[in-house]
Amino acid sequence: MKPVKILLFILSVFLLLLAIALYFPENGINITKNFKLKFFSSKDIFSKKRVRYADISDIINKNELLTDSMISELVEKPGDTHAEKFDTLRANADSLIRSIHKIEYPHGDNIVLSPVFKALKGLKTSGRLIRIMHYGDSQIEGDRMTCLIRNKLQSRFGGSGIGLVPASQLYDYKFSMIQESSGNWYRYTVYGDRDSTIIHNRYGVLGSFCRFSPYQTDSRTDDTSNYQAWISFEESKYSYGNTKHFTQCRIFYGYNNAPFINEIYQDNMLIDADLIAQTHRLNVIKWTFNEPQSSITLKFKGSYSPEIYAIALDSKSGVAVDNVAMRGCSGTVFTKIDSELLQEMYKLLNVKLIILQFGGNVVPYIAENYKFYENWFYSQLIRIKQVCPDVSIIVIGVADMSVKEKDRYVTYPNLNKVRHAMKSATFRAGAAYWDMYQAMGGKNSMPSWVFADPPLAAKDFVHFNPRGAKIIAQMFYNSFIYEYDKYEKMGIK
Repeated sequence: MKPVKILLFILSVFLLLLAIALYFPENGINITKNFKLKFFSSKDIFSKKRVRYADISDIINKNELLTDSMISELVEKPGDTHAEKFDTLRANADSLIRSIHKIEYPHGDNIVLSPVFKALKGLKTSGRLIRIMHYGDSQIEGDRMTCLIRNKLQSRFGGSGIGLVPASQLYDYKFSMIQESSGNWYRYTVYGDRDSTIIHNRYGVLGSFCRFSPYQTDSRTDDTSNYQAWISFEESKYSYGNTKHFTQCRIFYGYNNAPFINEIYQDNMLIDADLIAQTHRLNVIKWTFNEPQSSITLKFKGSYSPEIYAIALDSKSGVAVDNVAMRGCSGTVFTKIDSELLQEMYKLLNVKLIILQFGGNVVPYIAENYKFYENWFYSQLIRIKQVCPDVSIIVIGVADMSVKEKDRYVTYPNLNKVRHAMKSATFRAGAAYWDMYQAMGGKNSMPSWVFADPPLAAKDFVHFNPRGAKIIAQMFYNSFIYEYDKYEKMGIK
C-alpha cells in the first residue's frame, strides 16, 4: 500500500472516531442492566475540565511530625487556643503522619472511650495485661496498620508480643512474626466461603477455629487414627522490637471428644508435654517464661483434635494488640458467632477496646441507599456491647476507593453513602468514629496515594501498600493518643 493511501486510511479512522465522539451520549449507552457502553464524548476532547485528584500536600503542610510528648503539649486547655497552630514544614508524603484528624463521638460525647482510657491509665499501677483487638478486612491483612499501632502503644504503656493468631494462617505470615505450620491443619471461618458441614457456630473472637484432624471425625468415637501437627513461631527481622519477644503463650481450645498430647519446644528441645483431657467447653493451656522468648514450636498428637480458637503470644502486663484480618468480610459476622463463647473469650482476654475497620467490600455493590448495611452494622456493634459491656469501640471508616472512568480514576459514586451508613450506625450504637476517608484527603484522594513518589497505595486503587499503611496508622495513633492525653489531663479517676 502506498504511503498516501496509508495516510488517508489513518485520517478516515480519526474522522470516524471524531464523528462517534460528537454524537455519543456523555453518560454512555445502557446495553444491559449491569453493562454500559462508554466512549469519549466531544466534551472529553474539547473541554479543559479534568478530574482533579485531591492535593494531599494540603494535609501535609498544616501538620508537624508529632511525638507523644508533642501531642500532649498540644492538648487543649481552657482558654488555650494554640493547640491548632502548627509550623509549616516541607510538603512531602512522609509528612502525612503529622496529621491529627480527630476522632468523632455521638453528640460530641467523648465519654465513650473512657473505659479504655481508664484501663490504659491504670496500667502504671495495676501490672495487668489489657487487650485491644483490631478487626478489619483485607486492608489490614498481613498486620498492616495494626503493627505500628501495636508498637506505639506498647512503647508507651508496656507490653510485647504479636498477640492473638490462628493456628493456621490463610496466607504467608512473615512480617511481624514468622509463623509456619504443618500442611495438615483444617481452618474453618465464619466469613468468606463458610464450610456447610459445620453444624455449630463456635468460631471465637477470631471468627475462625482450626483443627489437626478433619471435622468429619466428630461423629466417630472409635477412630484409631493418630494425627500429628505442629506450629512454629520465630522472630522476623522486619518486625518492631516489641513484637519480637513474649513472656507467655496461651492456647485457647475446646470441644475435643478424646484426649490429645500437647508439647512445646525451645530451640528443638522439649521443655514441656502434657496429656490434655477430653472437654466440652472453652479451656486454656498456658506457659509463662522467666526470660523473654523469640521462638517456640508447638506440637499436637491425637486421634481427635480440639477446636483451637487462638494462640496468644503476649507479655504478662501492658497492652496486647491483635490483628484480626477477615478477607472479603463486611464486618457483619459477630451476630453469627456463638455469643456465650464470644463473651467468655473476651472476658478471659480482658479486652478493653475493639477497633472495627470495614466497608471496603460493600462499596463495589451499587445500591440506591445503604440503610440495610447501616442496620446490619449497627446490630454487630450492639452484639459486641452485649457480650462485652465494658468495652470501648472505635469504627475506622472506609478509605477512599477509586474506579476507572475513561482515562481517569475517580471515587466510587456510592462511597459516601456507605461511609454515612457506617457513621450513622456507629453513633446510634454509642461508639466513636474515625473518618479515614477525610483523613487521607477525601474525594479522589486515593490516586494521590497511588501516584505519590514513592507510592503509598497499590495500583488496585483500594489498598494501602505497607508504606502507606504505616502512614495512615500513624495518623490514627496520633488521633487516639491526642484523645487519651486530653482524658489524662482532665484528672479523671
